[in-house]
Amino acid sequence: MIFVNNPGDWGHLYPPFDHATWHGWTPTDLIFPFFLFIVGTAGVFSLTKRMERGATRAALARHAVSRGMTIVLVGWALAWFPFTLERLARLRLPGVLPRIGVVYVLGTLLILAVWRRRIPGLWVATGLLLALHTFLLTGLGFDLTPEGNIQKAVDLALLRGHLWKKEWDPEGIVSTLTSVATMLTGTLAGFVLTRKREGGAGPDLRPAAGRLLLWGAAGIAAGLVWNLRLPINKNLWTGSYVLFTSGCACAGLALSVVAVDVKSWFGPNGFFFTFGRNPLVAFVGSGLLAKIFGLVKWTAADGKATTLHRLLYEGFSAVSDPTLRSHAFALATVLFWYGVLLVFEKKGWYWKI
Repeated sequence: MIFVNNPGDWGHLYPPFDHATWHGWTPTDLIFPFFLFIVGTAGVFSLTKRMERGATRAALARHAVSRGMTIVLVGWALAWFPFTLERLARLRLPGVLPRIGVVYVLGTLLILAVWRRRIPGLWVATGLLLALHTFLLTGLGFDLTPEGNIQKAVDLALLRGHLWKKEWDPEGIVSTLTSVATMLTGTLAGFVLTRKREGGAGPDLRPAAGRLLLWGAAGIAAGLVWNLRLPINKNLWTGSYVLFTSGCACAGLALSVVAVDVKSWFGPNGFFFTFGRNPLVAFVGSGLLAKIFGLVKWTAADGKATTLHRLLYEGFSAVSDPTLRSHAFALATVLFWYGVLLVFEKKGWYWKI
């Protein structure tokens, strides 16, 4: 998302690095559900370990609420920057980090509620969330157009003036239901990975990866079939989108397990590991810096207003193709933050909530 969010010129993008306009999907549309999926997967390891140490479900629930709401507050702070009363008055309440925080809380509370019968409980919870969301989208007289969908109606009724755009927000209230379902599919994958061998030994990752790959293929196929009736749509976070993206995430996780844990093709100090150890620094820091680049303005020699972003982007003028130049700037941004995170890693600095 650092690459996607920081092109040199928003008017020049290769299609895979932009969101689908409405129905359909691009590789960029996989990133957010992948993150919610892996939040669910990682939660299995965390909750299991803490329960083994004696933590009660009530204590884990309190910790989840505290942690999730902190993530929401960080997201609101990022949206508020620079901190003016005018921006506060129209503060965007939905958003990426607020959605992650809310989904983490709701998803964790559901997991803890069904912990004693967690596998069937999670299947039922996921199915009910998908069914309820689909009913709300299609069963109350609304349609699936940008103008006439129920998510827009609910958000305008409850959050008018605090949305990403005047009349729309892709992280709206109604689609939170299916966002939680995405997290729960990741939780189910986590239980596949942690299933112990017969005799009580630790998990065997080879068959676990095989099962994840099969579940991934099933999810992709189910999502594509459902897409014939209910379009894959990230803006609405439709049920078909949940199945398709969770299937892709499941297959991707299976391949990662094989590459990292089974075959050891990637060591613990690689490029992606560095980002994974400090994701909040990378995401929040890159968002703040991009805002600063746009806020620092002055009048150039030709009398026109310019920004720090434009000045830096002009340094890529040697790249003649405008679209390639735009993404070269984005790649440079990613490499810059990789350098920052390497310093943090060497210093032992980690920002965790």
